[in-house]
Amino acid sequence: WYQRRVREAVVSTQSTGASHTHQAGVLNHTNPACWALLGHIQYLGDDLKGARDNYERTLSYEAPAPNTHSIRLRLASIYLQLQQYQAAKNMFLLACRDSPSCITWLGVGISCYRLGELSEAELALSEANILNNTDAEVWGYLSLVCLKTNRKLEAEQSYKYSLRVGLKDSDLLNEIKTAQKEAGFGDGAVQYSSEILI
Repeated sequence: WYQRRVREAVVSTQSTGASHTHQAGVLNHTNPACWALLGHIQYLGDDLKGARDNYERTLSYEAPAPNTHSIRLRLASIYLQLQQYQAAKNMFLLACRDSPSCITWLGVGISCYRLGELSEAELALSEANILNNTDAEVWGYLSLVCLKTNRKLEAEQSYKYSLRVGLKDSDLLNEIKTAQKEAGFGDGAVQYSSEILI
């Protein structure tokens, strides 16, 4: 019965799949795989709070769910999006413990940066950079950390390298440019100064 419900969840629409998965979870409420599947469906449907609740429930069981690492990564990502930075940091650290990667350390770095823990953010971002030195987002956040710690040369070098390796995240680019203007240096400051002169 459970396998049939899982197949229906995958094949049918998300709302029907979510309904059937929820029914399967109610009938077998101690099966973390049901709650994980429901969390995945909600995540794909942009129901972040519902996905968060189901992922948290999945991880609360003693018996591990299949793909616990991916569940932790998604839950940590949801925490970041919901601006629950301490929870995101803790979840990314658990993911680092199980399977360290550029993504897990980047998540720790972003969380620490948002919490104002700049030295911890730099350490985590450095770990991410060791694992993948061509990740543009890592270089972008390293630039922000350097801007906040008034290290102009390193901030500019990190920013330029982030562009060289293809930083496309417009929100992050805007945040860097705003921080550059506030600090009075970097590309953002140059553009800002030329606008004033005109």
